[in-house]
Amino acid sequence: MDALLIQFADLKLLFGAIVGLIIGVLAGVTGLPLGALRLPVVYSIVPTPHIAAGTNLGIDTLTAVTASYWYWKGGFVNISILIFMGGSSCIGAFLGGYSSKFVSYKWLLIFIGLMYFCVGLDMLRGAVNEKVGTGPLNEGQPDREGPSVPTSQPDCMTRVKENSEVLAALSGFVLGFVGGMAGLLMGSLRVPAMIKAMGLAPVTAAGTNMVISLFTAISGFGGHIVHRNLDLSVFLTMGVASMAGAYVGAKLGVTLSPSTTKKLIGMAIVLMATALFINGIRL
Repeated sequence: MDALLIQFADLKLLFGAIVGLIIGVLAGVTGLPLGALRLPVVYSIVPTPHIAAGTNLGIDTLTAVTASYWYWKGGFVNISILIFMGGSSCIGAFLGGYSSKFVSYKWLLIFIGLMYFCVGLDMLRGAVNEKVGTGPLNEGQPDREGPSVPTSQPDCMTRVKENSEVLAALSGFVLGFVGGMAGLLMGSLRVPAMIKAMGLAPVTAAGTNMVISLFTAISGFGGHIVHRNLDLSVFLTMGVASMAGAYVGAKLGVTLSPSTTKKLIGMAIVLMATALFINGIRL
């Protein structure tokens, strides 16, 4: 009987690794760690909600490390947004992670899932209706309000909208706090805000978000570690697989057109919304 239980546990870890690899590829392409998609799988292996949340944030950290390297190397990171939004997100994530035991995990997931669903549909609708060019992202940003960015100037060097830093700091803290409680990085709400409210190109928003997600994940993960919310075997197994997937996805992501990136981001957000809502209902 014990041998059967061990075999079953090993199969669950193998399944988790496969899912981690697939989600890692999509995460690298979209600039979203996609912890919300991974969370139900982690929860199926680690049935304790708070430990699953902490473990998931740890896996997000490993995923973000790999993808962030490629976006940073390509110059697709906006430094000012990174500093303001990233700094406030880290503070919020740590406080949220520390406060995670004082909230209803079920209703928190349902609430976040509904927000994701609305934002994802809006991104998909915008991508379909928007008139875009056919060149890859690193060859310029098609924009309805102006000309594309030339090849010699990375998208992340373009000016953001006025007062974007203030908006970045405020939204970063709120999203970091909520995400820290749920074991999510909330990048699915950051990226649309960067594109629509702050004026970043899709690839720059993806790259900037991935770096922010890295530091936010580390901070939120630290808040969970205080309470020992970690399953080491799941963390290592799914984490390494997710890193491998993110490596492939990030290299592919910088070659896609803005419309394709937006569509992928929108679809990923809707998928995460569905996963979160179902997971919340089942708790």
